[in-house]
Amino acid sequence: MLRVGLIGLGGIGRHHLMRYRQAPEAQVVAVADVRAGDLRADADLAALLEAPAEDVRWFDDYQDLVTSGAVDAVDICLPTYLHRPAAVAALEAGLHTLVEKPMALTLEDCDAMLAAAEAAGRVLMVAHCIRFWPEYQYLADLVRSGDAGRLLSLQMSRQGQRPSGASAGWMGQASRSGGAIYDLHIHDIDYCQYLLGLPQRLYAQGGMSLGAEAGYDYVLGNLDYGDDRQVSATAHWVSVGLPFAARFEARLEGAFLRFDSSQHPALTVYRAEGDPEHPALPGPDAYVNEIRYFAQRALDGRAPERCRARSTRNSVALVIGEMASLDRGGLVDVAEWTV
Repeated sequence: MLRVGLIGLGGIGRHHLMRYRQAPEAQVVAVADVRAGDLRADADLAALLEAPAEDVRWFDDYQDLVTSGAVDAVDICLPTYLHRPAAVAALEAGLHTLVEKPMALTLEDCDAMLAAAEAAGRVLMVAHCIRFWPEYQYLADLVRSGDAGRLLSLQMSRQGQRPSGASAGWMGQASRSGGAIYDLHIHDIDYCQYLLGLPQRLYAQGGMSLGAEAGYDYVLGNLDYGDDRQVSATAHWVSVGLPFAARFEARLEGAFLRFDSSQHPALTVYRAEGDPEHPALPGPDAYVNEIRYFAQRALDGRAPERCRARSTRNSVALVIGEMASLDRGGLVDVAEWTV
């Protein structure tokens, strides 16, 4: 059993906490949050903890958690600008580390995290949940099997209302969250890399309709793989009452796939013969899948091949390349930022 310390118990932290009950390999036995005093008295929150309430250790400062000896691993759900210091502290303390996406806001921070993991000999994994999302994994399996021929075209999209209310604080500040291009758009950019590898060039269009402080809130990125494949991803944070939705359309030589998270069933597969298919997708949700995968790799001391930290570092690099394309107004070569 992997003893886990959860660092940061905001929105995504609670999402993670709820999933540990479905991960028999791991258990949250400690929590660090600046509001620890208030949170530990929250009966609803205590009900989510699998360990007995009296056995859970609470810390106001994650530095105290990582040096406590109480855990084998940490799950970092802090604001993005805090990912590097928390991850490096955990790794230097000899702890396996799962950190929410995006990995960090700069390549310098990403590389510091990679160096700390290598020096410590511990598992570092970035929680890019779309790599574990059943519908997206169905597409990946179909492409890699070759059963429906070659992928010809992939268009991805993701949009919703911009952060508001309590979540508008750090999330609405590009200096802390990176804005929509980092927090929202990177899901699809990372998936393109997971599915197809690194593109050769990027061309992006978009802008900052909400002001420079909020960063890029709409973006369209075209990924050039040096062949005839059409690959693009678009994202929006908007100021109107738009429900969140994630979508993709993928054309293969022998099939066409349409996914829309706002519909049920969400995934439809069209083939040359037969009626449209709605595949039955086994297993729990993506958050459980990624947590269990991390825990298994940490317990075994094996590299997280499905979600290597270096590849998720390159997803940050691709977003930085897109911003360079926006600034320069043209195509950019991704080798300028990727490793």
